[in-house]
Amino acid sequence: MKKMKKFFALILALAMMASLAACGGQTEQTGDSGSSGGETSGELSFPEKDITIVVPFDAGGGNDIVARVIAKVAMEGGYFNGANIIVENQPGGGGAIGQGYVAKTAEADGYTLLAYTASVITNTLLKDVPFTVDDLKVIVCCNSDPAVMIARPDAPFDDVEGLLEYAKNNTLLVNDSGFATSSHIRTLDWTSKLEEITGETINYDCIHVDSGSVQISELMGGHADVTCLTAGECADAILAGNVKAIGIMTEERFEGLPDVPTFKEMGYDGFLDGADRAIACSSNVPDDVYNYLVDEFTRLCSSQEFIDAMEAANLTPACDSAEQYQEFIDGKVELITSLQDYLMAGEG
Repeated sequence: MKKMKKFFALILALAMMASLAACGGQTEQTGDSGSSGGETSGELSFPEKDITIVVPFDAGGGNDIVARVIAKVAMEGGYFNGANIIVENQPGGGGAIGQGYVAKTAEADGYTLLAYTASVITNTLLKDVPFTVDDLKVIVCCNSDPAVMIARPDAPFDDVEGLLEYAKNNTLLVNDSGFATSSHIRTLDWTSKLEEITGETINYDCIHVDSGSVQISELMGGHADVTCLTAGECADAILAGNVKAIGIMTEERFEGLPDVPTFKEMGYDGFLDGADRAIACSSNVPDDVYNYLVDEFTRLCSSQEFIDAMEAANLTPACDSAEQYQEFIDGKVELITSLQDYLMAGEG
């Protein structure tokens, strides 16, 4: 198990560097904000009704927040020829229920889209789901969100050193959004890295829940000691004093949480992690509709209105293409494939 953790930490570190490079760019602002909606080519009559973004998790998490920012900017800016974007939460199965609905159940007409995360990859490789990575295609990468370690508000530690000291005599209760999810893999990563750096064993148990919002609730209620979420998911709770921030997994301090130190500042190098979020659709959506969606989402995500709204929500805006995001997908597929046997063995 110890050797596996060391192997795991090495591969994770390399993959995360590739992942952050793939979808971490700030958006480039374009001239028009999108008041008239995108132009359609030829005889395409799309959209003729509202568009739904399925968020495969509970309301209140980072994916949900990003989708609602997009919906708000779309409505106020007149994108998509004035059609509204409706956000629909379909939680369950670590994201697999909502993902399967968009990939296989909903009509592939461009009116049902998905808030896409790395959980698509983990679900297709580690679970018995009726869809594959190839059943979905990315439209745009709209957010790169750094990971933050947070603790229950009354935790007897305020930094990583204190956490390690606490873990010497106590079993650390760490929650995540489900076994073999990206959130769970992040727990395996940071515990393995800290063990590698300190040479000490961290005694911890994983508590698997449904979503980021539930993770925060569990911390607030004292049912878990610590977790890692993205800044967009936990910034409000940190600023309100509902949870305690331990450290952020970035090279430099995050503007939205300026008082939260980086792991590097605390003497722990190599902690770079976060979530790259995208909008995707069924791979069977017609090319002309898909191309329209790419053009319109690119206009929206490169607008100043989107940038401002994302930053107001403590989220990092991005506007990277499907081709750029594919690098992130390929890296995740390679990573999860290399750990497939370990994760599927059920070692929590």
